[in-house]
Amino acid sequence: MKTLCKTLSKSLFILFILGAGQQSYAHMMVAQHGTLNVIDDGVFMVLSLPVSSFAGVDDDQDGKLSEAEFTLHRSVIAKLVNENVILKDSTGKLTLQGMMLSLVTSHHSPKQPASQLVVMGRYALVDPSSLLQYQVDLFGNKAAEQSLDITATRKMDNKKQTLKLSPNNNQMMFFE
Repeated sequence: MKTLCKTLSKSLFILFILGAGQQSYAHMMVAQHGTLNVIDDGVFMVLSLPVSSFAGVDDDQDGKLSEAEFTLHRSVIAKLVNENVILKDSTGKLTLQGMMLSLVTSHHSPKQPASQLVVMGRYALVDPSSLLQYQVDLFGNKAAEQSLDITATRKMDNKKQTLKLSPNNNQMMFFE
């Protein structure tokens, strides 16, 4: 039964990722917020980050990413996420698997450039009950982009914790 639940949770995440496509709509994740959901042996992350936190990707300097800029700089953005969004457990830094990047656009004007993008992916855990350390070093230029509200949940014991990260407090331990 446990294997079936694990397979179903992974399958649902993959279906969610595939259904999200290239662009996300604004209701998917509130700007400057994120979630970390520990389910079985994985941590599923959804994180909304400001475009201004990614140096060198906003070619026209308008504070937003067009679809063309996003396509051109996707690999740079992915590299910056891997370097600056870090989850560690007792074994060290975990690898973000199946990363998906999506522009956050409005229902009313989905072709307009976006000021936020959503990062989704999964970290594999060796021990689901281990202490976790989460660090983010991607903050924007505006005052409203200087903090991230993260909600972490762990299904096995129904624990929930809220974290607030900022440039001066960019890492937190959770599930102590």
